[in-house]
Amino acid sequence: MEKIKIETYILSHLKGILKPPTKNLKHPFIVPGTGYLTELWSWDAYWEALSIKRAFELFGEETMNRAGISKQTAVEHIRGCVLDFLDAQEEDGFIPIMVSVGGLFEGFFHSEHEKGTPLNQCLPFLCQFALLAGEFSGRFDFDTEKLIKYMQYFETRQYDEKSGLYFWQDDIMIGIDNNPTVFYRPKRSGADLFLNSFIYLEYTALAELLEKSYDSRAADARQKAEKLRSAINAEMWDERDGIYYSQDIGFYQTKCVVKGVALHSGLAPHWKTMPLKIRFWACFLPMYAGICDEVRAERMCRHLRENDDLFAKYGIRTLAKNEKMYSLVKSPGNPSNWLGAIWTIANYCVYKGLDRYGKRELAEKLREATLDLLDKNLKEYGDFFESYHPDTGEPFMHAGFLSHNLPAIDLLK
Repeated sequence: MEKIKIETYILSHLKGILKPPTKNLKHPFIVPGTGYLTELWSWDAYWEALSIKRAFELFGEETMNRAGISKQTAVEHIRGCVLDFLDAQEEDGFIPIMVSVGGLFEGFFHSEHEKGTPLNQCLPFLCQFALLAGEFSGRFDFDTEKLIKYMQYFETRQYDEKSGLYFWQDDIMIGIDNNPTVFYRPKRSGADLFLNSFIYLEYTALAELLEKSYDSRAADARQKAEKLRSAINAEMWDERDGIYYSQDIGFYQTKCVVKGVALHSGLAPHWKTMPLKIRFWACFLPMYAGICDEVRAERMCRHLRENDDLFAKYGIRTLAKNEKMYSLVKSPGNPSNWLGAIWTIANYCVYKGLDRYGKRELAEKLREATLDLLDKNLKEYGDFFESYHPDTGEPFMHAGFLSHNLPAIDLLK
C-alpha cells in the first residue's frame, strides 16, 4: 500500500470538515465529510477529533499548518463540539444524538423530547470526547455537572436493573444503523455490545475528568464502570462459543388466570437475559474497551483465525457472512448498511483491541488490509467512501465521507 497517498489525501481534506459557528451551533464544530454542512453527529465527530489529535502527533504541527490547520484551530473545533452538545442539553440531562442547523432534523429531537417520546440520547462518546479535548488542549474546564446529568439520563432511562446492562429505546440512530440485534426489534429490548462497551468507557472517562478536579464523585464513576464491566462479563460472554453476544432483555409475563389460578406463576425465569447469538464486529468491542481478560481475548481471536466468515480480504465484515441477515446490498438511503460491508471504523476498533491484548500477527494483518482498502479506492476512485465490499474493495456509497475513515491515520505509524 502507499501510505503517502493516504496521508496526502487526509491532509488535503481535513480542513474541509472544520466548520465555523452558526445559529444554535455557537462553537466551531466538525462535520462527517462532503455533503454535511451544518450537522454535528456525536460519534462521527469523536472519531474525527481523535484522528486530528493523532495527526498532530504523527505529522507534527508544521505539516498540519501547511494543511491549513493550526493547533489553535484544531483545539477550538474539538472543544467546540463538546460545548455545542452540552449547550443542547435539556433540564433532565438529555442530550440529542445530533445537533443540526436547518435540514430534516433541526429541532426534531427537542420537540420529541418535549412530547415525552422515549428517545435514545447522544451516543456514549461525550465524556470520552471531553477527556480527549482536555488532553489535546490542556484545558479540563468542561461543565462536569452537565456530563454527570448526561450519564444519569442513561441510568434512569436506558438501564435494566435486573441484568445491569444498558439498552436502546428503539432502533433509531443507534450508530450501527441496521445492527440485527436492535434493528426492527421490540423497543427497549436490545442490550447490545456497542452501547454497553462504550458506556463503560464513558464512566472511566468521566472518572478521569473528575479526578483532575479532585472531585470525590470520581470514585462513584469508577464503581459504576466496574459494575458494568462485571455485568458485561457475566451476561454477555458465551462460554460455549467463546465470544461476547448482545442480549435480549425484553421479558414479559403473560397474564392468564383460570378459575382463580394464575398460570406462569409457579416458576418464573431465573435468567436475566437471552443471548442474541449473532456475530458482528461489535462482538470484539470488549477487547477495544479492555473489558475482557487475556483468556477470553485469545478465545475470541479464534473467530478471526479459523475461516473468512468474519475476516475478509479487506478487513472485518460488519456481520459474519454465515449469518442469515448477511447482505451486501447498497442501501439507497437510511439506514446505512452494516450487514457485512467493511467500515474502516470497525476495522480500527478491532485492530486496537487486538493490539491492546498483544495479538500482533492478527493486528498487523488487519492494519495492512485496511490500508490496502483505502489505497485501492484512492487509486481507482480518488476518494474515501462510507463503506466497502469486503472481498473486492468496491465502494458502496457516499464519496468524500471522512468520518469513520479518519482513524486510519493511526494505522500509518
